[in-house]
Amino acid sequence: MVDEEQGNAAYPQGPYRGLTVGALLAEARAAAGRELADLARETRVPLRHLMAIEADDHESLPALPYALGFVKTFARSVGLNPESVGAQFRAETRLTPHVPSAPSLEPLDEARLPSRGLAMAGLAVLVLVIGGLGLYGSGVLDPAPSASPAAAPAVTGSAPASAPAPASTPTGAMAGASAAAMAPLTIPTSGTVTLTARSDVWVKIYSRTTGRKAFQGLMVAGSIYKLPEDKGPLVLRAGRAGEIEVSVAGVKLPPLGGSVETVDGVVLTAPALAERFAGSAAAATPVQGPASQPAPEPAPR
Repeated sequence: MVDEEQGNAAYPQGPYRGLTVGALLAEARAAAGRELADLARETRVPLRHLMAIEADDHESLPALPYALGFVKTFARSVGLNPESVGAQFRAETRLTPHVPSAPSLEPLDEARLPSRGLAMAGLAVLVLVIGGLGLYGSGVLDPAPSASPAAAPAVTGSAPASAPAPASTPTGAMAGASAAAMAPLTIPTSGTVTLTARSDVWVKIYSRTTGRKAFQGLMVAGSIYKLPEDKGPLVLRAGRAGEIEVSVAGVKLPPLGGSVETVDGVVLTAPALAERFAGSAAAATPVQGPASQPAPEPAPR
């Protein structure tokens, strides 16, 4: 990655070696080892706009002032000179700034104005409506209250015997059920770790020691990924932790975070997950068998 001063020297004003702005930014991003999803999260530029910029799909971009700002932000994030890239984008695009039309200053046609009689009739109707609302609010138009009903005669005689109390549930059974509900379930410390996507979610599974990626990309809703057991300890990075269901040997674990919470460095081994959720009351629940055919596993990249 180069800074803006280096960008001025390496990429002078004008077209860069015959590349379009989209091709130039895609090449710089690939050289910097950045992902579009990471840039969208850091710059707050929508991912669909970043993809449209790289594809030179200007028709999918907003008006010129917004599109130009997105292009400059993109260029700055991958180490290019934003002003030079922005100038080339202006030369390439057909987008134009939105120019509001000037209001008409022509005098009103007198023939279109309401007549004096129609204006007076409208004023009279308005006065009647206001007067009616005032009477309604004052309560004048409310109906007269009806006579109050006669007081009910007093009930004499002895009070009826109280209903028999229902048979009580054995306290021992209730205590046993409550204890079973609150007892922490045992999380397996061995077995296959499986990730299931509740909805579309971007994930990265990699080795913390070597940095080598086992999988990186979008897991669509319903897809399943089983952690390979021959690649050593792997960790997880995800932008929507609550949308990923983790299970160990068929036992579903609690969520790793909120639905929009980003997590990183979660060790995806059975012992580490068991330690992470140790002591959680009724935390893990056994999977009762899949309700539907599981989606195919995403191919590791």
